[in-house]
Amino acid sequence: MPELPEVETLRRALLPLVVNKTCTALKFYRKDIRFPIPQTTLLNQFSNQVVSQIQRNGKYLLLQVPNGAMLWHLGMSGHVSLQNSMTPIEKHTHAIFKFESETCLHFVDPRRFGCILWVPQNGKHRLLDNLGPDPFSPDANARTMKSKAKNCRSPIKTFIMDAKRITGIGNIYACESLYHSGINPKRKAGRITLAEWDRLLSNVRTTLENSILAGGTTLRDFFDPNGAKGYYAVKLSVYGKEGEPCPKCKSPIARMIHSGRSTFFCKTCQPH
Repeated sequence: MPELPEVETLRRALLPLVVNKTCTALKFYRKDIRFPIPQTTLLNQFSNQVVSQIQRNGKYLLLQVPNGAMLWHLGMSGHVSLQNSMTPIEKHTHAIFKFESETCLHFVDPRRFGCILWVPQNGKHRLLDNLGPDPFSPDANARTMKSKAKNCRSPIKTFIMDAKRITGIGNIYACESLYHSGINPKRKAGRITLAEWDRLLSNVRTTLENSILAGGTTLRDFFDPNGAKGYYAVKLSVYGKEGEPCPKCKSPIARMIHSGRSTFFCKTCQPH
């Protein structure tokens, strides 16, 4: 699943391709993906408009034009490929957006958990309205997160993966950040101290930054618009490494199913 670093990698790759460029054509090959695609609205509001900027909110991308923004989410397996044709190249191409200089962006999503939507000029949308702060936002600080977690009995891993608390932290980066912070994934969020929150958030940002610089994790389904894969997976410490020696203490990395997801951690380095 594309996580925050993959989405930020895509955002940065798209900047020179579409910012200050006019969308000259749109073509859709499905009426819906995860949600119905507002085709008429997009044709009326986004077509022939100049993209002024591309913003990221958690795992969502917003392609801003004067009267609103087109909202993208890559879902579980989506990617965007750069082509020079309005003809679908890959199976599961659901939409194509053409910009000046014959730049064609193909939105591909085999499992159809992504979305292509419209956000009005006021920026209000039900998918965005209840999101917590982005990990890189000043609002994602230790005091704020400790306050949010007060009396919370949910495991800390579940807490930081809840987009209503803090947005954009997926399974891979939750495991990695908790490991580097020495915090057990099962520990109750309400019992994390202020100092631990400070350390955890610092490690979240460092882990995400390193992955962004490396182009995202090597997920089978993710590519940047130029077809390049991410290469951060080779640097992961615990995720996907069950039974391998811990980089710090050499104890075997453990795996457990946690809220329906695999959680990887070191019992020695993350005792509580």
